[in-house]
Amino acid sequence: MSSLLSLVQNENMKIYNRLRTWIMMGILIFTVITAGILMKFVLEVPYTNVLQFMGATTYLTGLCTIFSVIVAGDIVASEFSWGTIKLLLIRPASRSKVLASKLIAALLFMLGLLALHFIFSYFTGLILFGMGAPLLPGGESMGNIVRTYLLDTVSIVMTVLLAFMISAAFRSSSLAIGLSIFLLLTKDGVVLILARLKYDWVKYFLFTNTDLTPYVTGGKPPVEGMTLGFSVAVLVAYAVLFYLISWLLFTKRDVAGN
Repeated sequence: MSSLLSLVQNENMKIYNRLRTWIMMGILIFTVITAGILMKFVLEVPYTNVLQFMGATTYLTGLCTIFSVIVAGDIVASEFSWGTIKLLLIRPASRSKVLASKLIAALLFMLGLLALHFIFSYFTGLILFGMGAPLLPGGESMGNIVRTYLLDTVSIVMTVLLAFMISAAFRSSSLAIGLSIFLLLTKDGVVLILARLKYDWVKYFLFTNTDLTPYVTGGKPPVEGMTLGFSVAVLVAYAVLFYLISWLLFTKRDVAGN
């Protein structure tokens, strides 16, 4: 366990020693603050408290997804493109632990971005809109906001796992990042079209199940008959499959030629 923690720490150092990491974090913070300023002084949105602003900016978790995909899609492939994979694998730790440490580091970075988004949304909203009046029935609540973040986290985790698998499978950062972002941007349209065509197998499609919001809010699922338990089971199956493929290709491949 100590060797795994050491590997995770090493991977975190690699992530945060890169300029792009701080640029992405800066972009996220800048976007949140800019959104607050625009809402307050340009659009003059009639928000009366911080919670309304936080609820309105939850859509910016999309930036967290993209930035997390960039890290996850590069974290394995970059070792091959930089030629550092051999140095990494001569350590006493097994390949399985090396791979696990990279995935854990990518997920920790994702959680860090979400926490950063949450914190700056709160303080930006607090400064610009204040605490406001007591919560009215039907108004935005911290519980609803946290729930939205948690539901978004499910979708982000699955996208990160997909990018991580592609990175390990093809050893190409550009392919892993590009393909993952392409699927991320087109998934809603694809699911909508396939659902309207009434193909039964659509309910087993990954992105048909990543949005768990309808089950929590009482909305209608993408395909009739789908349940929360079904979607969770499908997501767990995909997560295991993605990691299994990553593990097989990373641990069994010969790296002598890299």
